[in-house]
Amino acid sequence: MKKKLLLLFYLLFGFIHLNGQTLNQSFYVDFGPTGGTQGGITPNPDANGHYWNNITSEGVGSNITLTNASNVATSFKLEVTDNFTLNSTINYGPASPTAANLDDLAIGTATQDYFFVEASNPTGQLKIRNLSPSKGYKFSVFGSRVASGQAVRESKFVFTGGNSFTGQLVTTDGTATGNNNKTLKTTLLFPDASGVITIDLSIITGNFGYINAMKMEEYNIPVNQSMYVDFGPTGGNNGAITPSPDVNNHYWNNPTNGAVGATTTLVNSSNTATGYTLTVTDNFSINSSDSYGLLTPTTANLDDLAIKTATSDYFYTEGSNPTGQLKITNLSPSKGYKFDVFGSRVASGQAVRESKFVFTGANSFTGQLVTTDGADGNKNKVLKTSVLFPNASGEIIIDLSIVTGGFAYINAMKVEEYDIPVIHVTALQITGNDIITSGQTSQMSAAVTPSNASSSAVSWKVDNANIATISSSGLLTPTGNGSVVVTATSLLTPSVSATKTINVSNQISELFFSGTATEKGDNIVDALPMRMVRGLTKNITNIFEIYTSLKANGTINFYTSKSGGAFYGAGSGAGALSLSGAGIDPTETGTVLITVNLNTNTYTIVPIRWAVASNMIAGGWNIAEGAPLDYQGNGVWSKTIDMTVSNGETDTRFSFKGNGDWPYSFHKVKNTTNTVMLKSEYQAYNVPTEDIGLKYGKFKITLDLSNYSYSIECDDIDDLEISVMGSSVANGFGATNNQGYAYQYGQLLGERFASGTSSKFTTSNIAINGNNTVSLLNRYEKDLIGDCSKYVIYGLSLGNEGIHENGQPAFDQFKTNMQLLIAKAKQNGKIPVIMNNYTREDYNAADYNFIKQMNLLIHEWDLPSINLLGAIDNGAGRWATGYKSDDLHPNDIGHAEFFYAMVPSLFDALEQGKSLPQIVAGTPLNINNTAANGAIKFTPEKTIHSFTTSFDVKTNTTGNLASFTTTTTAGTIAIDANGHLVYTSPSGTKITGTTVVNDNQWHKITLTHFYARGTTFLYSDAAVLGSLNEKLESKIFSLNPANAPTSLQYKNWFFYRSGMNIEEITAMNNGKMLKSSLELYAPLDGGAASGEATFANLAQSTNKIDFSAITLKTIDFNSGNKTIQLYPNPVHEILTIDSGDNDIKNIEVYNALGGLVKTVANSNTVNVNSLTSGIYVVKIFYSDSTNGSYKIIKK
Repeated sequence: MKKKLLLLFYLLFGFIHLNGQTLNQSFYVDFGPTGGTQGGITPNPDANGHYWNNITSEGVGSNITLTNASNVATSFKLEVTDNFTLNSTINYGPASPTAANLDDLAIGTATQDYFFVEASNPTGQLKIRNLSPSKGYKFSVFGSRVASGQAVRESKFVFTGGNSFTGQLVTTDGTATGNNNKTLKTTLLFPDASGVITIDLSIITGNFGYINAMKMEEYNIPVNQSMYVDFGPTGGNNGAITPSPDVNNHYWNNPTNGAVGATTTLVNSSNTATGYTLTVTDNFSINSSDSYGLLTPTTANLDDLAIKTATSDYFYTEGSNPTGQLKITNLSPSKGYKFDVFGSRVASGQAVRESKFVFTGANSFTGQLVTTDGADGNKNKVLKTSVLFPNASGEIIIDLSIVTGGFAYINAMKVEEYDIPVIHVTALQITGNDIITSGQTSQMSAAVTPSNASSSAVSWKVDNANIATISSSGLLTPTGNGSVVVTATSLLTPSVSATKTINVSNQISELFFSGTATEKGDNIVDALPMRMVRGLTKNITNIFEIYTSLKANGTINFYTSKSGGAFYGAGSGAGALSLSGAGIDPTETGTVLITVNLNTNTYTIVPIRWAVASNMIAGGWNIAEGAPLDYQGNGVWSKTIDMTVSNGETDTRFSFKGNGDWPYSFHKVKNTTNTVMLKSEYQAYNVPTEDIGLKYGKFKITLDLSNYSYSIECDDIDDLEISVMGSSVANGFGATNNQGYAYQYGQLLGERFASGTSSKFTTSNIAINGNNTVSLLNRYEKDLIGDCSKYVIYGLSLGNEGIHENGQPAFDQFKTNMQLLIAKAKQNGKIPVIMNNYTREDYNAADYNFIKQMNLLIHEWDLPSINLLGAIDNGAGRWATGYKSDDLHPNDIGHAEFFYAMVPSLFDALEQGKSLPQIVAGTPLNINNTAANGAIKFTPEKTIHSFTTSFDVKTNTTGNLASFTTTTTAGTIAIDANGHLVYTSPSGTKITGTTVVNDNQWHKITLTHFYARGTTFLYSDAAVLGSLNEKLESKIFSLNPANAPTSLQYKNWFFYRSGMNIEEITAMNNGKMLKSSLELYAPLDGGAASGEATFANLAQSTNKIDFSAITLKTIDFNSGNKTIQLYPNPVHEILTIDSGDNDIKNIEVYNALGGLVKTVANSNTVNVNSLTSGIYVVKIFYSDSTNGSYKIIKK
């Protein structure tokens, strides 16, 4: 008696300690009817002084409010949420239980009656609501049914809240006593964030499951430590770190950088180091000074998160950066963690903004928080998680994304750590069946050992998605035929996994349509493929459709293969199919939609007509039929439609409507190029779709339902219009009146036309501030296709792509999407040009490297490009001093530098069909300055600021190799008496190398000038020889200037309208063809047949080399008083010289300019196959020291 009183004392006035947890209160529940010989409620108090709760109604919705064992009322509610059945008067459990077997559940009125489930109602469910998410709960469950001589009956219990528990209990053992000594005891469970624990009862064996009595114990869980986090900037009007300690004497952590890789080492609320690290693993943005959260938090609303500096600033995500992620590492896998998260943004008059949070460790939690309510922002809502366990690596990941409103926010967070024993999974066992019927699924399940593991959650995967896919819940869906290995891995203990091989067979993945009534006739080889209706999945659904046309006479069948095999025909009733049935004689003719459902062996044929529905046609959206399309055959409808009618809407767009009925409507699948899907399908498979945006105009609209795609073509393309499609810099942001580089280039094109040097090109600026590659893809059709231009300049930046925040993923996205944009333009008959990446004031070394890597790729892409980086780079990826409007944009003179980097005659060259240049491995240009003289000159078009000139040279003498003029004087590149390379600036200052370059070997000499930076670099091959600080306004560039070496060879002269960094110089020396801002590429092919060919400019400009001053060599045409024959002449390949008795020592072949192109010794034949067609001179040197010269024609 004293022991019982002592126990009661602790229950009423104290706590029972268990593993550091304290028992707060207990609850007892008796399940069963109110009366009868084998049922009754449990009277209170019982023999132990405990008060019971009696739930007597088994139907859904039945509920009771729970009283604890001390008869204290609570707000906890026990509710039936899936029906049970009640025991009858002749079916019962043990009426005389003993405390030795069942402890305090040994109350006869509680153990003898029950709720149960049976074969006809195999599941039942209870929910306990309004539990405290900050407390833990343990359950003891008793179930029994006296059934002498019956089979063993075993019940399964699944408890689910913030974590879960699964257990089994033998309730009938086949004896006259039933279960009288076994109680199922759970591990410590936590409610979900809504304060709910769910109890599911089901059958394992014996066709019945029972629950007679239950005890629930509530424990106070001690908090081991807490951590407070303030997200947001370091300063500004509405952003500041939270000082520590706060008014509650708590110490805070202040992450201020939202970029990937930013880390914060966490301290707890007592300022003790935890060893835990918070790392940004997907970029966030941070609030600006004029955008803020809650400025006046109250403790009544937010408890200890009510600290102004924490609630007023935030990290956030938005449309261009829709997700953010945090990772907490080094957590203890043996402890549990709970999170309180606050998010708020004051945005009066704005739409509601709701954020989604997903916490993932060994278990997971997903919740949503309204952070902007359209007025003062969130003031009183805190998202509270259930208890989460880290994964085996000690990590919990927090993902933030947008639900509605275009933004998501996280302002402040509290993390509580609990000492909770973690019971790890030691083994898994997978169950699931083979799939033997087409379209059938298989539900896989994984049982954990031990059954009381802290989390039974698993992840699923398959080894071959072409055979089957599997959902996060383990539903296996076929996609083909074969064997697939299914793997389940414990989320709590990832080292534990299990596999099971599932055989998938008899799947029908294809269906073909053939017959005498079809467009292709009844030859099965020509059968039309039908499309499986399955959204964007690969899953087998057994439902197929085709849009086609039927003839007035004939029959149709459906085949599983073009090689014959199984086929379907007419069944016994209308619309019925049967295997190997006779041909179906359709009553419908013309264009139709045919649907086949092999799950039900039925088909439908619906006459169909298609039209364009739009707010740009007469009548707008309200016109029933829309603008009709004409059938072209093979599932294609098309027509040119006048879409110039304004119906008062600015968001101009269209879709496709069938039969004048919106349920038959096709819309574009979001994030695809031009895929469409029928309304019924995208609704069934939750596929996001949209209308197709387009400008006003006249367009040929095509709906291709053989490929479920569409296309748009302008009725009239302007062959001289250049669309400028990009972001803010392309739009002129930072320049006065937005007259940036694109505007200035348009003005230049107008001047060129007025002067008679160019066609009448015009520009159309469709750039939008803030755009990135995703934005351009989304508006490609509306803005670019709708612009009806021949050319497009893409002007984007890695900055808007998120390179500073996201690094490699942003780089990859830009690369992939830009190549897609380029391919789309070419497919649409446009000629694309790309502006490469430029500077930004917040770029670091990693960002700069990404920019340079991308620009090197763009240099080599198959389209013209402009080198903007080299026009304004300060050498570290940031703006040259004085050239920025703000950190992200150039000012007027910055835009001018970009403009100067653009080749003025680029579009004239493109109009003429001039192809992209390729490196030419020709014959070098040999110059002998003892017999020849004169410079080879190149004058860049219009103003030139930054530049790069580069050429290959070979010589063994000294002298000037190249020069350039300015308005006042000249600069030279020369070889001095020591054989060293010397650049002499127009100012007279010099860069002198230390390596001998007149070694009769080829060297690539490069001079690159960065005007905005004010620096010139000299390179010999890939080695930089030095630099000078200067600003040059160059005019004319020359090779072989005055005082050149007596003998030298040149090849591959390049001129770029931009400076080049060392990575670009290295690439050139590695033989790469770099094309950005290239105005001149002259191979200087000494083997060419004419001066025009020798000095041809292969770059995409119309500019030319001036070679009028050079005379390479004067050839003396004489026969040398010898009688010889040269044949054949004209010659294609081998020229033979019959010199009679005269011995030939050497043969030299010269082109029309006198350039030596071929030398042969001790032979009377010359192979001229490699020479271009034209006139050449063959000079023959005889052994008697005489010579003769002869003209030949190379065919």
